[in-house]
Amino acid sequence: MKKTVFYCLVMSLMNIFFGTFLPFMEDIEAKVSPKELILHYSFDRNSINRKDITDLSGNKNNGLIKGNQKTVKGKVKEGMKFSGSTPDYISVRNHHYAKANIEAITLIAWVKSPSRGMIASWDRSEFFRFGVGDDVLGNNDFVAFDTCCGIHDWHGKTKITDDKWHHVVAQFDGKHKRIYIDGKLDAEVKATHKIMGKAITRYGFIGIGSEAGAFDAATGPNWAFKGVMDEFFLFHRAVTAKELVHMAKGPSNPFAVDSKEKLAITWADIKVSQ
Repeated sequence: MKKTVFYCLVMSLMNIFFGTFLPFMEDIEAKVSPKELILHYSFDRNSINRKDITDLSGNKNNGLIKGNQKTVKGKVKEGMKFSGSTPDYISVRNHHYAKANIEAITLIAWVKSPSRGMIASWDRSEFFRFGVGDDVLGNNDFVAFDTCCGIHDWHGKTKITDDKWHHVVAQFDGKHKRIYIDGKLDAEVKATHKIMGKAITRYGFIGIGSEAGAFDAATGPNWAFKGVMDEFFLFHRAVTAKELVHMAKGPSNPFAVDSKEKLAITWADIKVSQ
């Protein structure tokens, strides 16, 4: 008799768990997936040690701060203020390209800038660059996303050189190139190449152009970023539109699970089931 009661109790508990909790557990996931995250600079004060900035992706692509950038109030906690002249930029350690093998990429940042300036570059003529404005197509005010190979210079439609915060995104997925501003699609075009890159080594910079065949080597072009930058991300995938909407809201941790919301829903359903 006791065994029967115990068995029934265990089965009841299992039914409650699998019938109530498990469906919600399957739904509990980060609003932004960290899958294929290559580089993340938060620019928060606690991620900077003298001239080093920590890559929060865990890939050890830490940056070397060149110049006299200042930590200031950002869009999300702190940001980094760039003067708009060399040598205010960041040299990215370790992460480089050497083959034509980029199948997808998404570049993301918060920027507050009054004028043209480079956000990030691994060399436009060999791989890609991402900027506020450009030195081609008469573009001084729109998000620029230039890729190779062959070279395809392109830009968005919305002026962002207004010294106000904008969440800017450049994306390539082998079929299309897209630019998002403040969580909304700003421009889209068919990609002129299925794979990005060239068989040549290029290291990258934040805040200035790259011609670097080795870490912290040659820069160019030198129209440096002016203003404040915050939360720079580089993914080797096409981050979804839904994820980008969430990131454009300025969460302190876009990869966090909204556990309170899920827990509230779960407990509400438990009460209903009772």
